[in-house]
Amino acid sequence: MKIIVVGQGAMGLLWYHHLATSNVTTSLSMLTSTQNASLNADYDFVDNQGVSFQGNVNYANNEHIKVADVILLCVKSFQIKSVLQEISKYLQNNTNIILGHNGMGTLAELPKEFISKHNIYALLTTHGSLRNAPLSITHTGIGVTDIGLVSGDVEIAEQKTLVSVLNTAFPKVTLHKSIIIKQWLKLAVNCVINPLTALHNIDNGQINNDIFTTKIEEILTEFVAVAKCEGVLLNAAELTKTVHEVAKATAKNCSSMRCDILANRKTEINYINGYIHKLGLKHSIATPENTKLLQAIFKKEKDHSAGTNNK
Repeated sequence: MKIIVVGQGAMGLLWYHHLATSNVTTSLSMLTSTQNASLNADYDFVDNQGVSFQGNVNYANNEHIKVADVILLCVKSFQIKSVLQEISKYLQNNTNIILGHNGMGTLAELPKEFISKHNIYALLTTHGSLRNAPLSITHTGIGVTDIGLVSGDVEIAEQKTLVSVLNTAFPKVTLHKSIIIKQWLKLAVNCVINPLTALHNIDNGQINNDIFTTKIEEILTEFVAVAKCEGVLLNAAELTKTVHEVAKATAKNCSSMRCDILANRKTEINYINGYIHKLGLKHSIATPENTKLLQAIFKKEKDHSAGTNNK
């Protein structure tokens, strides 16, 4: 199986490393916006036990894209559309596209013509990975991965073959006939942990402090109301319990949104709380808490960017 990993951030390198060291691919390469395709580069990986490993990155070129069976996109949600537009002219029909970003809403942004030509999967993972420097990551927490088809007509046997490759490289990967509930559950967690940790500059575990109890309940009450209008039935109390469990399990982790703010990078807020805000407008449901978080992160991005530019 010929696989291209797109993105050399924390998740991109995490998947690239496991695919490269498991020898499950006939061809593995990485596509990035800053690469020099004529050169290979070394990457550094530290596993969750502190063991270091150095490997080689094989950068992808147009010829790799033309024969790829799988494109695994480990980039930010707001980059998905532009990346796929850039490589679409090289892709063969029925290439498996795996979306590995946070948040929801990217599929709706893709051209119908592109969607009709490819099999598109959503991949959700709870593994923790921290980017220490360019081409250097640490696997900070063991998790699991869920995957499911969100667009396309693929025989279940073919889906299982793809998942078997991923699972052999980096277990545990579970195939779901319907991934939608898993997507919404992860979105609920992200709607709470990401913005609150970013705004208060705290580790994930501190979300369980009593001062956030009411705020979490308000965020998730809006979330459940919007989800219901989208045909997804969820329970606010159960979501609250899940959020607290995830915060405890990842207590010392720095959320992706907090990392982005600290590094003066654009966040995925538009596809997290912003997604709930947009659906609220669509269904005429008030989402004041999610909207406030959206606006607060926008302001944080702007303030950090201005502070950097003024240095």
